[in-house]
Amino acid sequence: MRWLALIIALVFCLILGLAMWRAKKFRQKNLEPIFMWIMLFGIAALCQPLWQPLYQYGFPILLTGTAGYVFVTHLK
Repeated sequence: MRWLALIIALVFCLILGLAMWRAKKFRQKNLEPIFMWIMLFGIAALCQPLWQPLYQYGFPILLTGTAGYVFVTHLK
């Protein structure tokens, strides 16, 4: 089940990356804060002890935010 979540997160990141690469008006100014918030949500999901599904998907959320942030910061 976790592998499925990881694959879904990577596919989502790839699709989002391709969409960002094609959209010229967004770029770093608008997308960096979005991915920072996704990373913060992933960290919060990993740190909370109350809800198991949120904890289970915390790492794919964090990975998606990190990969998106790295991709956005390398756009020119």
